[in-house]
Amino acid sequence: MSTTRAASAASPATPQESADSPVYRHVVADTRRALTLMEIGEIVGAGERAIQKWAAGTARPEGAKRDRLLELQYVIEELSDVYRPEGVEIWLHSPQRALQGRRPLDVLKTGEFQTVLQLVQRLAGGPKVR
Repeated sequence: MSTTRAASAASPATPQESADSPVYRHVVADTRRALTLMEIGEIVGAGERAIQKWAAGTARPEGAKRDRLLELQYVIEELSDVYRPEGVEIWLHSPQRALQGRRPLDVLKTGEFQTVLQLVQRLAGGPKVR
């Protein structure tokens, strides 16, 4: 075995690099119903290439990126109870009076998930009891 090959075999890949993650593939697919890869990346704080790897299931997000991706998916799921897929996309990209004319997409980019989620829950008639 060559020294390069032996060195690469001895150093384990990071969990993010070696992940086979069909679950995150579905999470990204859910968010893609309303947002582009670039928009998802801006919201979760990751580059477009990282989002592509998550979408392919060849890597998975970790830490704050994971948390923000899952929060984003939750917001989109909640919106899906109110609007059809096209309506979800339009709502996220449209200025909202309840957000002082800001777009929910831009509010999400600043990390204000609870602000957007509260507005979505008002649209749906209040938070769900699960």
